[in-house]
Amino acid sequence: MNSPFILAADGEPRELEAVTISASRSETRVEEMPLHTTVISRAEIEESPAQTLDQLLRNVPGMNFSGVPASQSDPTGHQTKMRGLGNSKVLVLLDGVPIHDPFYMTTQWFKLPLSNIERVEIVRGGNSSLWGNMAVAGVVNVVSKRVKDNAGEALVSLGSRGTANIALSKNFAVSDALSFHLAADVYHTDGYQTTPSEHLWRFPNKGAVVTENRNLQLTTYFKPAADLSGFVRLGYHVQDQDIGYENGSNVQRSPDLAANLTKVFDTARSLSASAWAQQVRFEKYNGSTCYYQGGTSCLNSNSATLTPARVNANVVEFYTQYGHQRYREQGASLTYSQRLAGRWTGFEAGLDYRGLKAEDLERFYTAPSSPANPQGNFNSTTFGEGRQTFTGLFGQTRIFPIDPLEITLSARYDTWRIGDRANTRTTAAGATTGGELPSSDKTAFNPSLALRYELTDAASLRAAAYKAFRAPGFNNLTRTFGTGTGTTIANPDLAPETLTGWEAGSDYRKGPLALSATYFMYDIKDMIATYTAKAGSAPAQVQLICGGAALPGCGGSARYYTNDQDGRSHGIELTGAWRVAPNLSLDAWYTHTETFLTRHGAIVTDPLRVQLVGVPKDLASLGANWKPLDRLRTFAEIRYIGAMLLDTTSNGSTMRFGQGSNTIVNASATYALEKSVDLFGSVVNLFDRGYSENSYAYNQPYNRSLSQPRAFTAGLRVRF
Repeated sequence: MNSPFILAADGEPRELEAVTISASRSETRVEEMPLHTTVISRAEIEESPAQTLDQLLRNVPGMNFSGVPASQSDPTGHQTKMRGLGNSKVLVLLDGVPIHDPFYMTTQWFKLPLSNIERVEIVRGGNSSLWGNMAVAGVVNVVSKRVKDNAGEALVSLGSRGTANIALSKNFAVSDALSFHLAADVYHTDGYQTTPSEHLWRFPNKGAVVTENRNLQLTTYFKPAADLSGFVRLGYHVQDQDIGYENGSNVQRSPDLAANLTKVFDTARSLSASAWAQQVRFEKYNGSTCYYQGGTSCLNSNSATLTPARVNANVVEFYTQYGHQRYREQGASLTYSQRLAGRWTGFEAGLDYRGLKAEDLERFYTAPSSPANPQGNFNSTTFGEGRQTFTGLFGQTRIFPIDPLEITLSARYDTWRIGDRANTRTTAAGATTGGELPSSDKTAFNPSLALRYELTDAASLRAAAYKAFRAPGFNNLTRTFGTGTGTTIANPDLAPETLTGWEAGSDYRKGPLALSATYFMYDIKDMIATYTAKAGSAPAQVQLICGGAALPGCGGSARYYTNDQDGRSHGIELTGAWRVAPNLSLDAWYTHTETFLTRHGAIVTDPLRVQLVGVPKDLASLGANWKPLDRLRTFAEIRYIGAMLLDTTSNGSTMRFGQGSNTIVNASATYALEKSVDLFGSVVNLFDRGYSENSYAYNQPYNRSLSQPRAFTAGLRVRF
């Protein structure tokens, strides 16, 4: 995923076409980027064994994705991690437009089928000076396919465990001034069992996560004049998941639109305007089961008294939570660009706006006391709502003080506001706690300084220093959920997380060889986390929601969000690509990342200067592209996952559980039946290695989630 070379269909090695990075907001060529940048080409997407974008990005150096595909996990908990940092610190864009869930701030992977992607740009490092909120550890920009002719493509694939993918796209080039791109796809998988077999007895009738994603998208490209062009994209997206149990499901329906209009005044000046909007309807049921013991006793997976001896055939199916969420987003962006002659080569200036509105209604139930009343006992209802607005003004310029040295300066001033918000909880007895919350306004200024020095035509040095921020979202500020001591309460007073960082690196590219090395250092202040607030010392908001100082409505304790910790992440990234022969190329990468807390208050018990759970220090990959026959292309990769800590209960005096290293082998092959017809196949985790990358409590090993087991895929791609 870092090679500048491809093996073309005719067998000749070719360098990838010159690519400009849209995420730079200056159309900088990839080889001239002052930050460590990777581009995944369309050819690399097609050769990868990955079936979804999250798993494709897993093999990008610096990315820290779990081995559990997004299709096999709850969308409210998806983590896009880079350089050891997660929790909404990576901004993901589709053609420059945020592609995030407006409520949970997670990435909407179901809207991003691989079949409709031309390339993916990954820019590491703090980018809030250009993009504002969430561009902390880096930016991922997905670039859609563009209309070039009247071509079309159909893809059908089948795989292990009922996995199937059907995708169809067609270009309609009406004239030089008008064209259309229509794309539709369905991805279905019956999934795999993520719970280890030795612990399945705790989860009666638990199955795999069955997922189906459906996307329909129509893009109109227009160019009424030589100096005026744009597009309008309309989409409708559905994610339908059955989450393991008869009564467990997630259903998201989301229409969206995006538009762009670019005016070119002359060869040096242009103005680009963009607008977008989306609506999300999310219906959520958290399913569960329990063993009925007689009387009013029904033991679920978390029951302390559940043992193998108490397992029986009297299984009751119910759901513990129902969620009804509605949110809307609209945004706009305006960017002016001008090229200049001389040492000052140009600048960009722009304005961004993003508005979010959300409502969250949830109902919670405890385990049933009788099979005659299988739904269980109604416990409480929570309600949250709010409206957020983000406005940012940014500027960027480039200067050559001397011929080999380019200096890029950028800065952005952001304001954001949350208002019209409330957070309430109503018990089964009808008692309501909480209420309206005050509005809040905050600002941030984030500068960046980047240098690139050309030592020779083949070698260069680069360095950058930057600031970045992540504002808390609705999920942190307005959503209370759970029952008893498992209640988590929104903190309306959370502050943004802020990052101060720098990196330095070098690049070498000559003939068949390309090498890169980068060191980065991040310091993060006011990291958002949760802690257990207890009766007698709980904050006022916890007391308000839980019914008093003794927290009677929450069983004496509750989880609460806090900013009371700081952290650091630093490490190295090494990449290399070598075109060994006309029909063979190799690429490899290695990363070493140390991510840990440097400070926390008395209420946070996580250990200081100990690697965070679920983040391996060492990752590596070795890949090979080989074309043994004119019609046959093959790809293989070996991925090394270093040892990591997994226990969430570790503290300053107790370190309990970790996992050793694992090596995973993936491979694919494509055979050209005809010039326009390809037969392809792939395998993920060839040797069926059993391993995990999620964190869980030491005394709850049954909450461990297995990463993807061996999976085969075969399919046909037809271009017409």
